[in-house]
Amino acid sequence: MSRTPLLRTALVGGTPVAWRVADPAAALAAAERTPDGLSFLQIDHVVAAKAKRAQGEPHTGTANSVTVVDGPLDREAMAAALTLFSRRHDELRAVYDVDESGPFRRVAPAESIEYVTDADETPVEADHAIEYIVDRIASEAVFDAMPGLAYGAIDGGDRFAFYTGSDHSHTDGFSQFAGHLEIARLYRAIRDGQDPQTETAGRYTDYIAEEKAIAAATDPADPRVAAWRTILAVHGGRVPRFPFDLGLADDELAPAVPVKQRLLSATELDACDARRGDTSFAGVLYAALAAAQYELLGSEHYFTATVLSTRTPEHALTQGWLCNFVPISFDVTEGIPFDDLTRVAGEAVVRARGLATLPVHVALGLLAADGSYIPDPGSPQMVSYIDFRRVPGSDDPVLQKVTAFQAVGRTRNANMWVTRYHDELTVTSHLPDNPTAREAFGKYLETVRHLLAEFAAGADTLVSAPAEVVSS
Repeated sequence: MSRTPLLRTALVGGTPVAWRVADPAAALAAAERTPDGLSFLQIDHVVAAKAKRAQGEPHTGTANSVTVVDGPLDREAMAAALTLFSRRHDELRAVYDVDESGPFRRVAPAESIEYVTDADETPVEADHAIEYIVDRIASEAVFDAMPGLAYGAIDGGDRFAFYTGSDHSHTDGFSQFAGHLEIARLYRAIRDGQDPQTETAGRYTDYIAEEKAIAAATDPADPRVAAWRTILAVHGGRVPRFPFDLGLADDELAPAVPVKQRLLSATELDACDARRGDTSFAGVLYAALAAAQYELLGSEHYFTATVLSTRTPEHALTQGWLCNFVPISFDVTEGIPFDDLTRVAGEAVVRARGLATLPVHVALGLLAADGSYIPDPGSPQMVSYIDFRRVPGSDDPVLQKVTAFQAVGRTRNANMWVTRYHDELTVTSHLPDNPTAREAFGKYLETVRHLLAEFAAGADTLVSAPAEVVSS
């Protein structure tokens, strides 16, 4: 099993540099409990992480990113930038634990956080840089540590690899990209002797309070709950699972391995945009995922979970986990033109965006109570889609080279992280590390890529099930 991510940009070798909080014990002692506790996603995460620790399993609940920065590293300027960055965002000063009442959250005062430089003079070769980074993140970015974050660099002299590692409780995909940009801008200003200019960022503490207020005010007759009920009714009241054979027994979790593939080039993406009309590109993507599943398995209902941002304008720059899981569900019929399926899928994406305003835990809690949802202790099959071009500052050289990655643990699915960059569309997945999973997923992904390429080329594709399914 490989624990290391597939990089978008090759890293550099050199001297490892870490930035650490000067007095974490004092910061932890000064941290105060917040009244509304944790967000729903954080509760799930902390409870699961605590249970894994009790069973002696390794810590894999991290979300991380690495980039390469041109120019010599000013270590003290970076320390000052990280200090200011952490003081601006309350979630970067939060720590979590569990007592008899359940998970709780504490936040250290801004003034208790000061980052200092800690260099190791033992050089790291470029080929082993990512292994070094992953090892450090796994040991330090932990939910009950102060801080549950790891910032560092590999100093190559004329350029350096800069990385951030976080226990997932503190971050999401957008926060990782936005954080890299903010740190880079703070660093460049301080390095150049300028006054850092920053925009107001909302507190994650307030986001948690707002989420809890929504939960308290939700009526069981809410139309969003009804929409969830309708979707689950089609799928036996259960969350989605990857429908292909992954070489696992029922509910078996297996060590995962990351795989990555390019789906479309920039030219093909432009051609898709020219053809799709009012349908979102996300609609085109989900149509290809559904059509490939239909062509290989004859599945008449496509069903997956996706994660959507729940950021309001007040929380546009907030560091934290501001997301919600929602279903993407729609029917596929024999012989439907792929063009038409993109519109069906696009409508499903619009419905999902409407459902994202209601925390999934609220919807499923209400539906479990009336028997419409059968609780599942495992994670659902998930497809995450990020259009990197929409990230503020995506043209910044630091962001252009960012690889965002999750720690590789155990899985029963084939979760996919699809990213549209300026120059390509890629997909990364964590697969069970066995030949059956690799063969099934490889065939599926190749069919997806073929359907997308045909759409880009202007083909009038009709979606058809396998012959044995059609004739049965």
